[in-house]
Amino acid sequence: MNGFLIIDKQSGISSYDVIRRLKRICSFKKIGYIGTLDRNATGILPVVLNEAVKLIPFLEDGQKTYIATVLLGTTTDTLDIEGNVLSAIETEPYEKPELEELLKKFEGKITQQIPAYSSKKVNKKPLYKWAREGIPVEPSYKEVEIYRIRLLRYIHPHLTIEVSCSKGTYIRTLAQDFGAALGCGATLYSLKRTKHGEFTESMCVNLDNINARQDLLNSLISLENVLKYLKMTTVESSLEKFLRQGMPVPLTGNPKEWINGELTRLFDHKGILIGIGTANILSKTIKIKRLINS
Repeated sequence: MNGFLIIDKQSGISSYDVIRRLKRICSFKKIGYIGTLDRNATGILPVVLNEAVKLIPFLEDGQKTYIATVLLGTTTDTLDIEGNVLSAIETEPYEKPELEELLKKFEGKITQQIPAYSSKKVNKKPLYKWAREGIPVEPSYKEVEIYRIRLLRYIHPHLTIEVSCSKGTYIRTLAQDFGAALGCGATLYSLKRTKHGEFTESMCVNLDNINARQDLLNSLISLENVLKYLKMTTVESSLEKFLRQGMPVPLTGNPKEWINGELTRLFDHKGILIGIGTANILSKTIKIKRLINS
């Protein structure tokens, strides 16, 4: 059973709770997920089963889209509504054009401080555990990119936005920084991931609807149906064994249509994914980068 389950995660459970529940239904050699969602966040959580784990490096950098509701005038220690309130002030409603103009300033590459309550590890221990023990840790920062941010709804003091961003973006931090720039403070009220790379809401399945192995099979997205933005290369049967032994095989088609180092999906003559390969223009060959065991 190799493939992807796109879970519509509900609020109140961790990303790993999803894995625990699936393990009770069926045993897997390998199982994992792409892109952690906080306990109270909802939406798309791609779960990878068995050989699909090998495709994670090619999928985890995909653009993500979220719908977030921000509570203006309140700040918390966890940067979301579940935390302890640090400050709370009442403000007059803002003009929508003012809010939209300020939101636009967060588009592009920005630097974020990693939240104290996050799964980022310091000395092999998640930051949230250090925070719960009251042990201060030197703040760390990272560069992320906001591709697009737009205001969907504003009913004071709640602001709902849609954010398309790079891997590793903390929407909680974005809410905090927006509130600070506005001058009233803010915290994340709710969060839903609506897109993760090529995975969309239409592919989602509710975890409560998966109760048996057959439910898993019915909802599974095959390895052959992901990474469709990559070129597809069919490997001749006589060359497949060489590829599986790590030896390069001839580049197909016109070499001028390839870019050196370009990734390609490799299929056998039956249309089964063999792996991911890389093109070498100088030698006019393709070498296996990630082999899939059938």
